[in-house]
Amino acid sequence: MDYNCLGYRFRPTEDEIITYFLQNKIHGHASRVRAINTLNICAFEPWELPEQAATPDDEEWYFFSELQNKYANSDRVDRTTKLGSWKVTGGDRQIWDNCGKEVIGVKKNLVFHKGHGSKAKKTSWVIHEYHSSKASVHQKPYYVLCRLRGKLDDKPENYSRGESSGHAGF
Repeated sequence: MDYNCLGYRFRPTEDEIITYFLQNKIHGHASRVRAINTLNICAFEPWELPEQAATPDDEEWYFFSELQNKYANSDRVDRTTKLGSWKVTGGDRQIWDNCGKEVIGVKKNLVFHKGHGSKAKKTSWVIHEYHSSKASVHQKPYYVLCRLRGKLDDKPENYSRGESSGHAGF
């Protein structure tokens, strides 16, 4: 299916992200979620991800990603790339169903920092990482749905002077 049609914008609600897309992915119904590609987010730098999306010419990009643990005997998630890391900012936010009666998931906000350690610089790349309340972190594979946003011109060469491009707003 061509998702680059004139007038087509892929903007699922948070309820749809969890109850339709993420639940179908978790239950193995891949044919129902073809509008979102599956990949390891940390195998790419954020500015490389848009071209991996089903809708590469959009302003927001969606991916399924399997969370990888930092250590074999730990529940800590590894969110590092070759050139930096995704850092969780703020607290987890509960996502409620459309009726407001049931918590169906959690959203984590992550910001990409170019570099490692104390010299890392914040960039404009942001991921909203959605987790289903019905999935177990011990379930393998454990998928999350990521909504990526950033500035395509926010690339490594822009950090040569140690500057940050700031934070992308939603």
